[in-house]
Order: sequence, then structure tokens, then C-alpha cells
Amino acid sequence: MRLIVTTTPAPPPRLVARARAVAQRCGARYAPRSGTLARTVRRAGGDLAYVVARGREQLQDGAEVLYVHPGMFYYKRGDGRRHPLIRALAPAAAAPLTRVVDATLGLAGDALHAASVLGVEVAGVEGSPVLASLLEEGLARLAAEGAPWSAGAARVSVAHGGGAEVLAGMAAHSADAVYLDPMFDVPLSGPPGLSLLRRVAVTAPLSEALVAQAWRVAARRVVLKLPGRAAPPKVTAGPGWNRRVRGKAVDYLVIEAELQAPEYEAPDLGSGSH
Repeated sequence: MRLIVTTTPAPPPRLVARARAVAQRCGARYAPRSGTLARTVRRAGGDLAYVVARGREQLQDGAEVLYVHPGMFYYKRGDGRRHPLIRALAPAAAAPLTRVVDATLGLAGDALHAASVLGVEVAGVEGSPVLASLLEEGLARLAAEGAPWSAGAARVSVAHGGGAEVLAGMAAHSADAVYLDPMFDVPLSGPPGLSLLRRVAVTAPLSEALVAQAWRVAARRVVLKLPGRAAPPKVTAGPGWNRRVRGKAVDYLVIEAELQAPEYEAPDLGSGSH
């Protein structure tokens, strides 16, 4: 991947300054806009563009674009607290949450969902400098839109860094829950732009170090998203995976501090613990 950062034509100074800052963070070349985007990218020797525009920032490769958006917000919100992610993060019988850490933020779709439905603060961590830059702009844009998702977007923050490393700098039990959603080896079908996401995302598999730090920071539970009916990864943190919530295409494994006996919505899949 040869990323270049540019702007729309005739940009004001603030857009140029932002584009230069993004380029420096991403270790990419800043290329002043010269004619069409395709010409600018070609002349700069790139194959992927990060475009800082007046309305939004986005990745672009030809007709394919990627930017922060509310995604399936209305569809997910319609399920309310019955949605599997919400049931995994906040079981009906458990005390309310106030703070969640999303240590693999991506484009913040799940963080936006949780913040909106549960009213929690979500401290997001994103290892990709490209995605972290998109999130800085995108979350602020969504929060300012006065839309149903805006209050949730205002409660999601983003820190750039590796999940395990950023968690290591947090105090023990400083969040109610920590959420993990590493990139799947085999991608599920998704919205337009998914192939661009995979080009710039952190693709490292789930590590024992990340789970251990998540368990240290979480006062109540660690939640892992994984493909539906996938075998649980082996972990040694806490009591291990002692709860599983089934979804349609994905499942959620939970290391639960408040559970007296394991609860699996798919008992045949086992716990994968210890």
C-alpha cells in the first residue's frame, strides 16, 4: 500500500494543515491537490488516497470510499437491549454500566451502538493511524449532526495505539467492561468500503497479552466478538470464557466476574478456557 494524503481542490489553510498532520501521523506523503484525484495520486506514486475535504475525511481508491458513518445504527437500535452485543456487555440482571473500553475500535460502529443504547462513555483504542485519523474527524462530525446517533457519538473517544499497550497504561478495574473485536481471518459480508478497511486495519490476531490486559482493566467483564459458532480461543485470564451470547452471523464470548455458573447459549461450543 502506498498511501498519499491530499485535499479537495483549492483548500483553505486549515485543510492543508490537517492533511499534513494526517500524513505525518500515518507515515505517508502529503501531495498537494493537482487536478483530479486520480491524477494527484498517480503523480505522487500512490495507490490509495486519504482525502481531507470540507464535509468529511475519507479513504478513496477509484470509486470505492471509506469514512466514518452511522452504518446500521437504525437497524441495531431497533433491537434495543435484546441485541446480542448489548446482552453481552450489559446482561439484563446486572447493574448498569458507566464506562466501556473498546480496545479495537475500527470505524466505531459497535462503540456507537453501545454508547447510544446504554448511555455509557466508550473509551476507544485504535492501532491503525489511518483509522484513528478518520475517527477523529468522523466522530466529531457525527456528534455535531443533531441526529439520533449524535449523543452516542459524543460519548465515544479515540486514542491511537496498540490495544494491549494502551490498556497497560490504564488503572486496574477502571472500566466496567472491555470490548474486543479483532479483524476476522475470513471477512463476513459487509458494507461498501470493507476492502479498504482491511487494507489499513491492524490485522494481528487476538493475543493472550491483550486479553490479560483487558481482564485487568475490566471490573466486571471482557467481551470478545467472533464469527458465529467459531471455537473459543484459549485464554488463561480470570475464570476464562464463562458466558456465550449467540447472534445471527457473530457470537460474543464473555469473561464474566459476576457469574456463579457458566452460561452458554451454545453449550456444544464449549468455553475454550484454560
